[in-house]
Amino acid sequence: MLNTQFIGLNLHFAVNIFAALVCFGVFWLIFDAWTIRRSRKEMVKWGGFLLLSLGFLLRATAMNSQAGDFSQYTYYLSGALRLLGYIGIAISQIFDPLMEKPKYENESILDNIDTSVPSTVPPLPSAKPGRRHHAFAIGPVVGFCLPLLAGMVAALYWRRATTGLERHLRPVALGFACLTVFELLSDVSSIKNVQNPNLYRLVETFGPIWWAALVVLVAASIILGNWVWHYLVKRIQTQLFILVIAQTLVIFLVSTVGFTFLLLRNIQEQSLTDLTTASHVLDYAISSRQAETAAQAEAVAGKSAVATAIAARDHRGLATALADYMAAHGLTTLTITDGSGQVLLRGEDPDRWGDSRSSDSLVRRGLIGQSSSSVVVRDGVVAPSVTLVAASPVRDAAGVIVGTVTTGRAISTAFVDGIRASTGLDSAVYGGNIRAATTLVSQNGADRAVGIKETSTAITDQVLKQGKSYSGPVSLQNRAYLAAFAPLRDVNKVAVGMLLVARPQDALYAAANHSVQLTFLFVVVLVLLSVYPIYLISRYLSRQLK
Repeated sequence: MLNTQFIGLNLHFAVNIFAALVCFGVFWLIFDAWTIRRSRKEMVKWGGFLLLSLGFLLRATAMNSQAGDFSQYTYYLSGALRLLGYIGIAISQIFDPLMEKPKYENESILDNIDTSVPSTVPPLPSAKPGRRHHAFAIGPVVGFCLPLLAGMVAALYWRRATTGLERHLRPVALGFACLTVFELLSDVSSIKNVQNPNLYRLVETFGPIWWAALVVLVAASIILGNWVWHYLVKRIQTQLFILVIAQTLVIFLVSTVGFTFLLLRNIQEQSLTDLTTASHVLDYAISSRQAETAAQAEAVAGKSAVATAIAARDHRGLATALADYMAAHGLTTLTITDGSGQVLLRGEDPDRWGDSRSSDSLVRRGLIGQSSSSVVVRDGVVAPSVTLVAASPVRDAAGVIVGTVTTGRAISTAFVDGIRASTGLDSAVYGGNIRAATTLVSQNGADRAVGIKETSTAITDQVLKQGKSYSGPVSLQNRAYLAAFAPLRDVNKVAVGMLLVARPQDALYAAANHSVQLTFLFVVVLVLLSVYPIYLISRYLSRQLK
């Protein structure tokens, strides 16, 4: 998961910086022509591309609109700048007359006309000025306004390239068509209030739609970049300016990628260490519960009335003496046997007695005078039950063992809820590799996500087969977590279950992402501050070469 987080975060930054550089190149091309022949519509056009460049530059620092106040403000400011950029470009295209095809008696003459000239060059003398389009009012900015405006710009450029003579603008139209798809996918991937888990996996950050939007933005940048590059390299000053800018961006990008990699890796390692410690704390809590259960068994075994009733095989007397004991001490099972292992009382079901427990390892240990405790896993209808069980021998007044007392305390949702209340971490107890109790909820958001099997062989082999702890990234309930697993052992030290402590990765990386975004923003500021000095240096060098 760290690799996905790291690669996605830095690719998002790099691709948006690349798109900003390409839009800046188009701005520079139009601005350079505007300095020779100043006109308002050209100023609106290069202003639109400059706003697009700034919009993508800011978008590089913001992943989405859900990652905190800083990211929200940057994200929405980026969208506003791109919106104004599309509007400016669209207005310039609407008011700029088309180059209509001239009428010749021999239409084959058109084949000899070179139309590969920038849009800033005046119309050919033989071309009749086209009809001016009337400006139109843009409605309220709602829904998919960004893709609509990007699509409008693409359509206007395509009309100019097909209806008019400016066929060299077809790549620009295609580039803006890709930007339309990008803006649409970006809007879809920003929708986070999705209840359906399958749809959420599609629109989540680093999901398929998010990656598709990034790929389309790369395609749009390559198409526009290839088109503008053929014009920018015509002048030595522009070549120097673009090359130095690109080299500066590469240096900043490599430095930023290195910093984010170290930051995220250190955060993950520290978090996994903390989770491993938390899993040991959870194991200690289980051990404390086992000690309490064992203490309850010893307390019952120490009652003289219990020893007397066992010696007399008085089932009714035992039931009367221990009628309220289970409820008062939070026990889920209470079993009393005689010296041969025959059950004299089941506190949870007083009417069922008389069967033998002589094959139970805890009872056998109790009959030879050993107090012991264990973890017992039993199959259930929906999920297995995990119970902490302890057994203690019962002795009469002469010290002779006359029976055993076995107490049990089930691990329930109340136990894991207490762990979450004290630590803020999600936790779970597994019977074998099946979740028996957990703080995690199912996809409907109401029921506990129990009865779910852990299918990762790396986890089950290391925890259940080898009896070792495991820590690393996992997927729980279709959500990325950092987690630590610890074995849950029985009286024979065999792993019969697992303990889980986990923390969502998105919550964990929230602070890290904020730091990374601040770093990206700092890089963007450095890039902006370096543009003018680089321009002066390139102009000085070009003059020296002349």
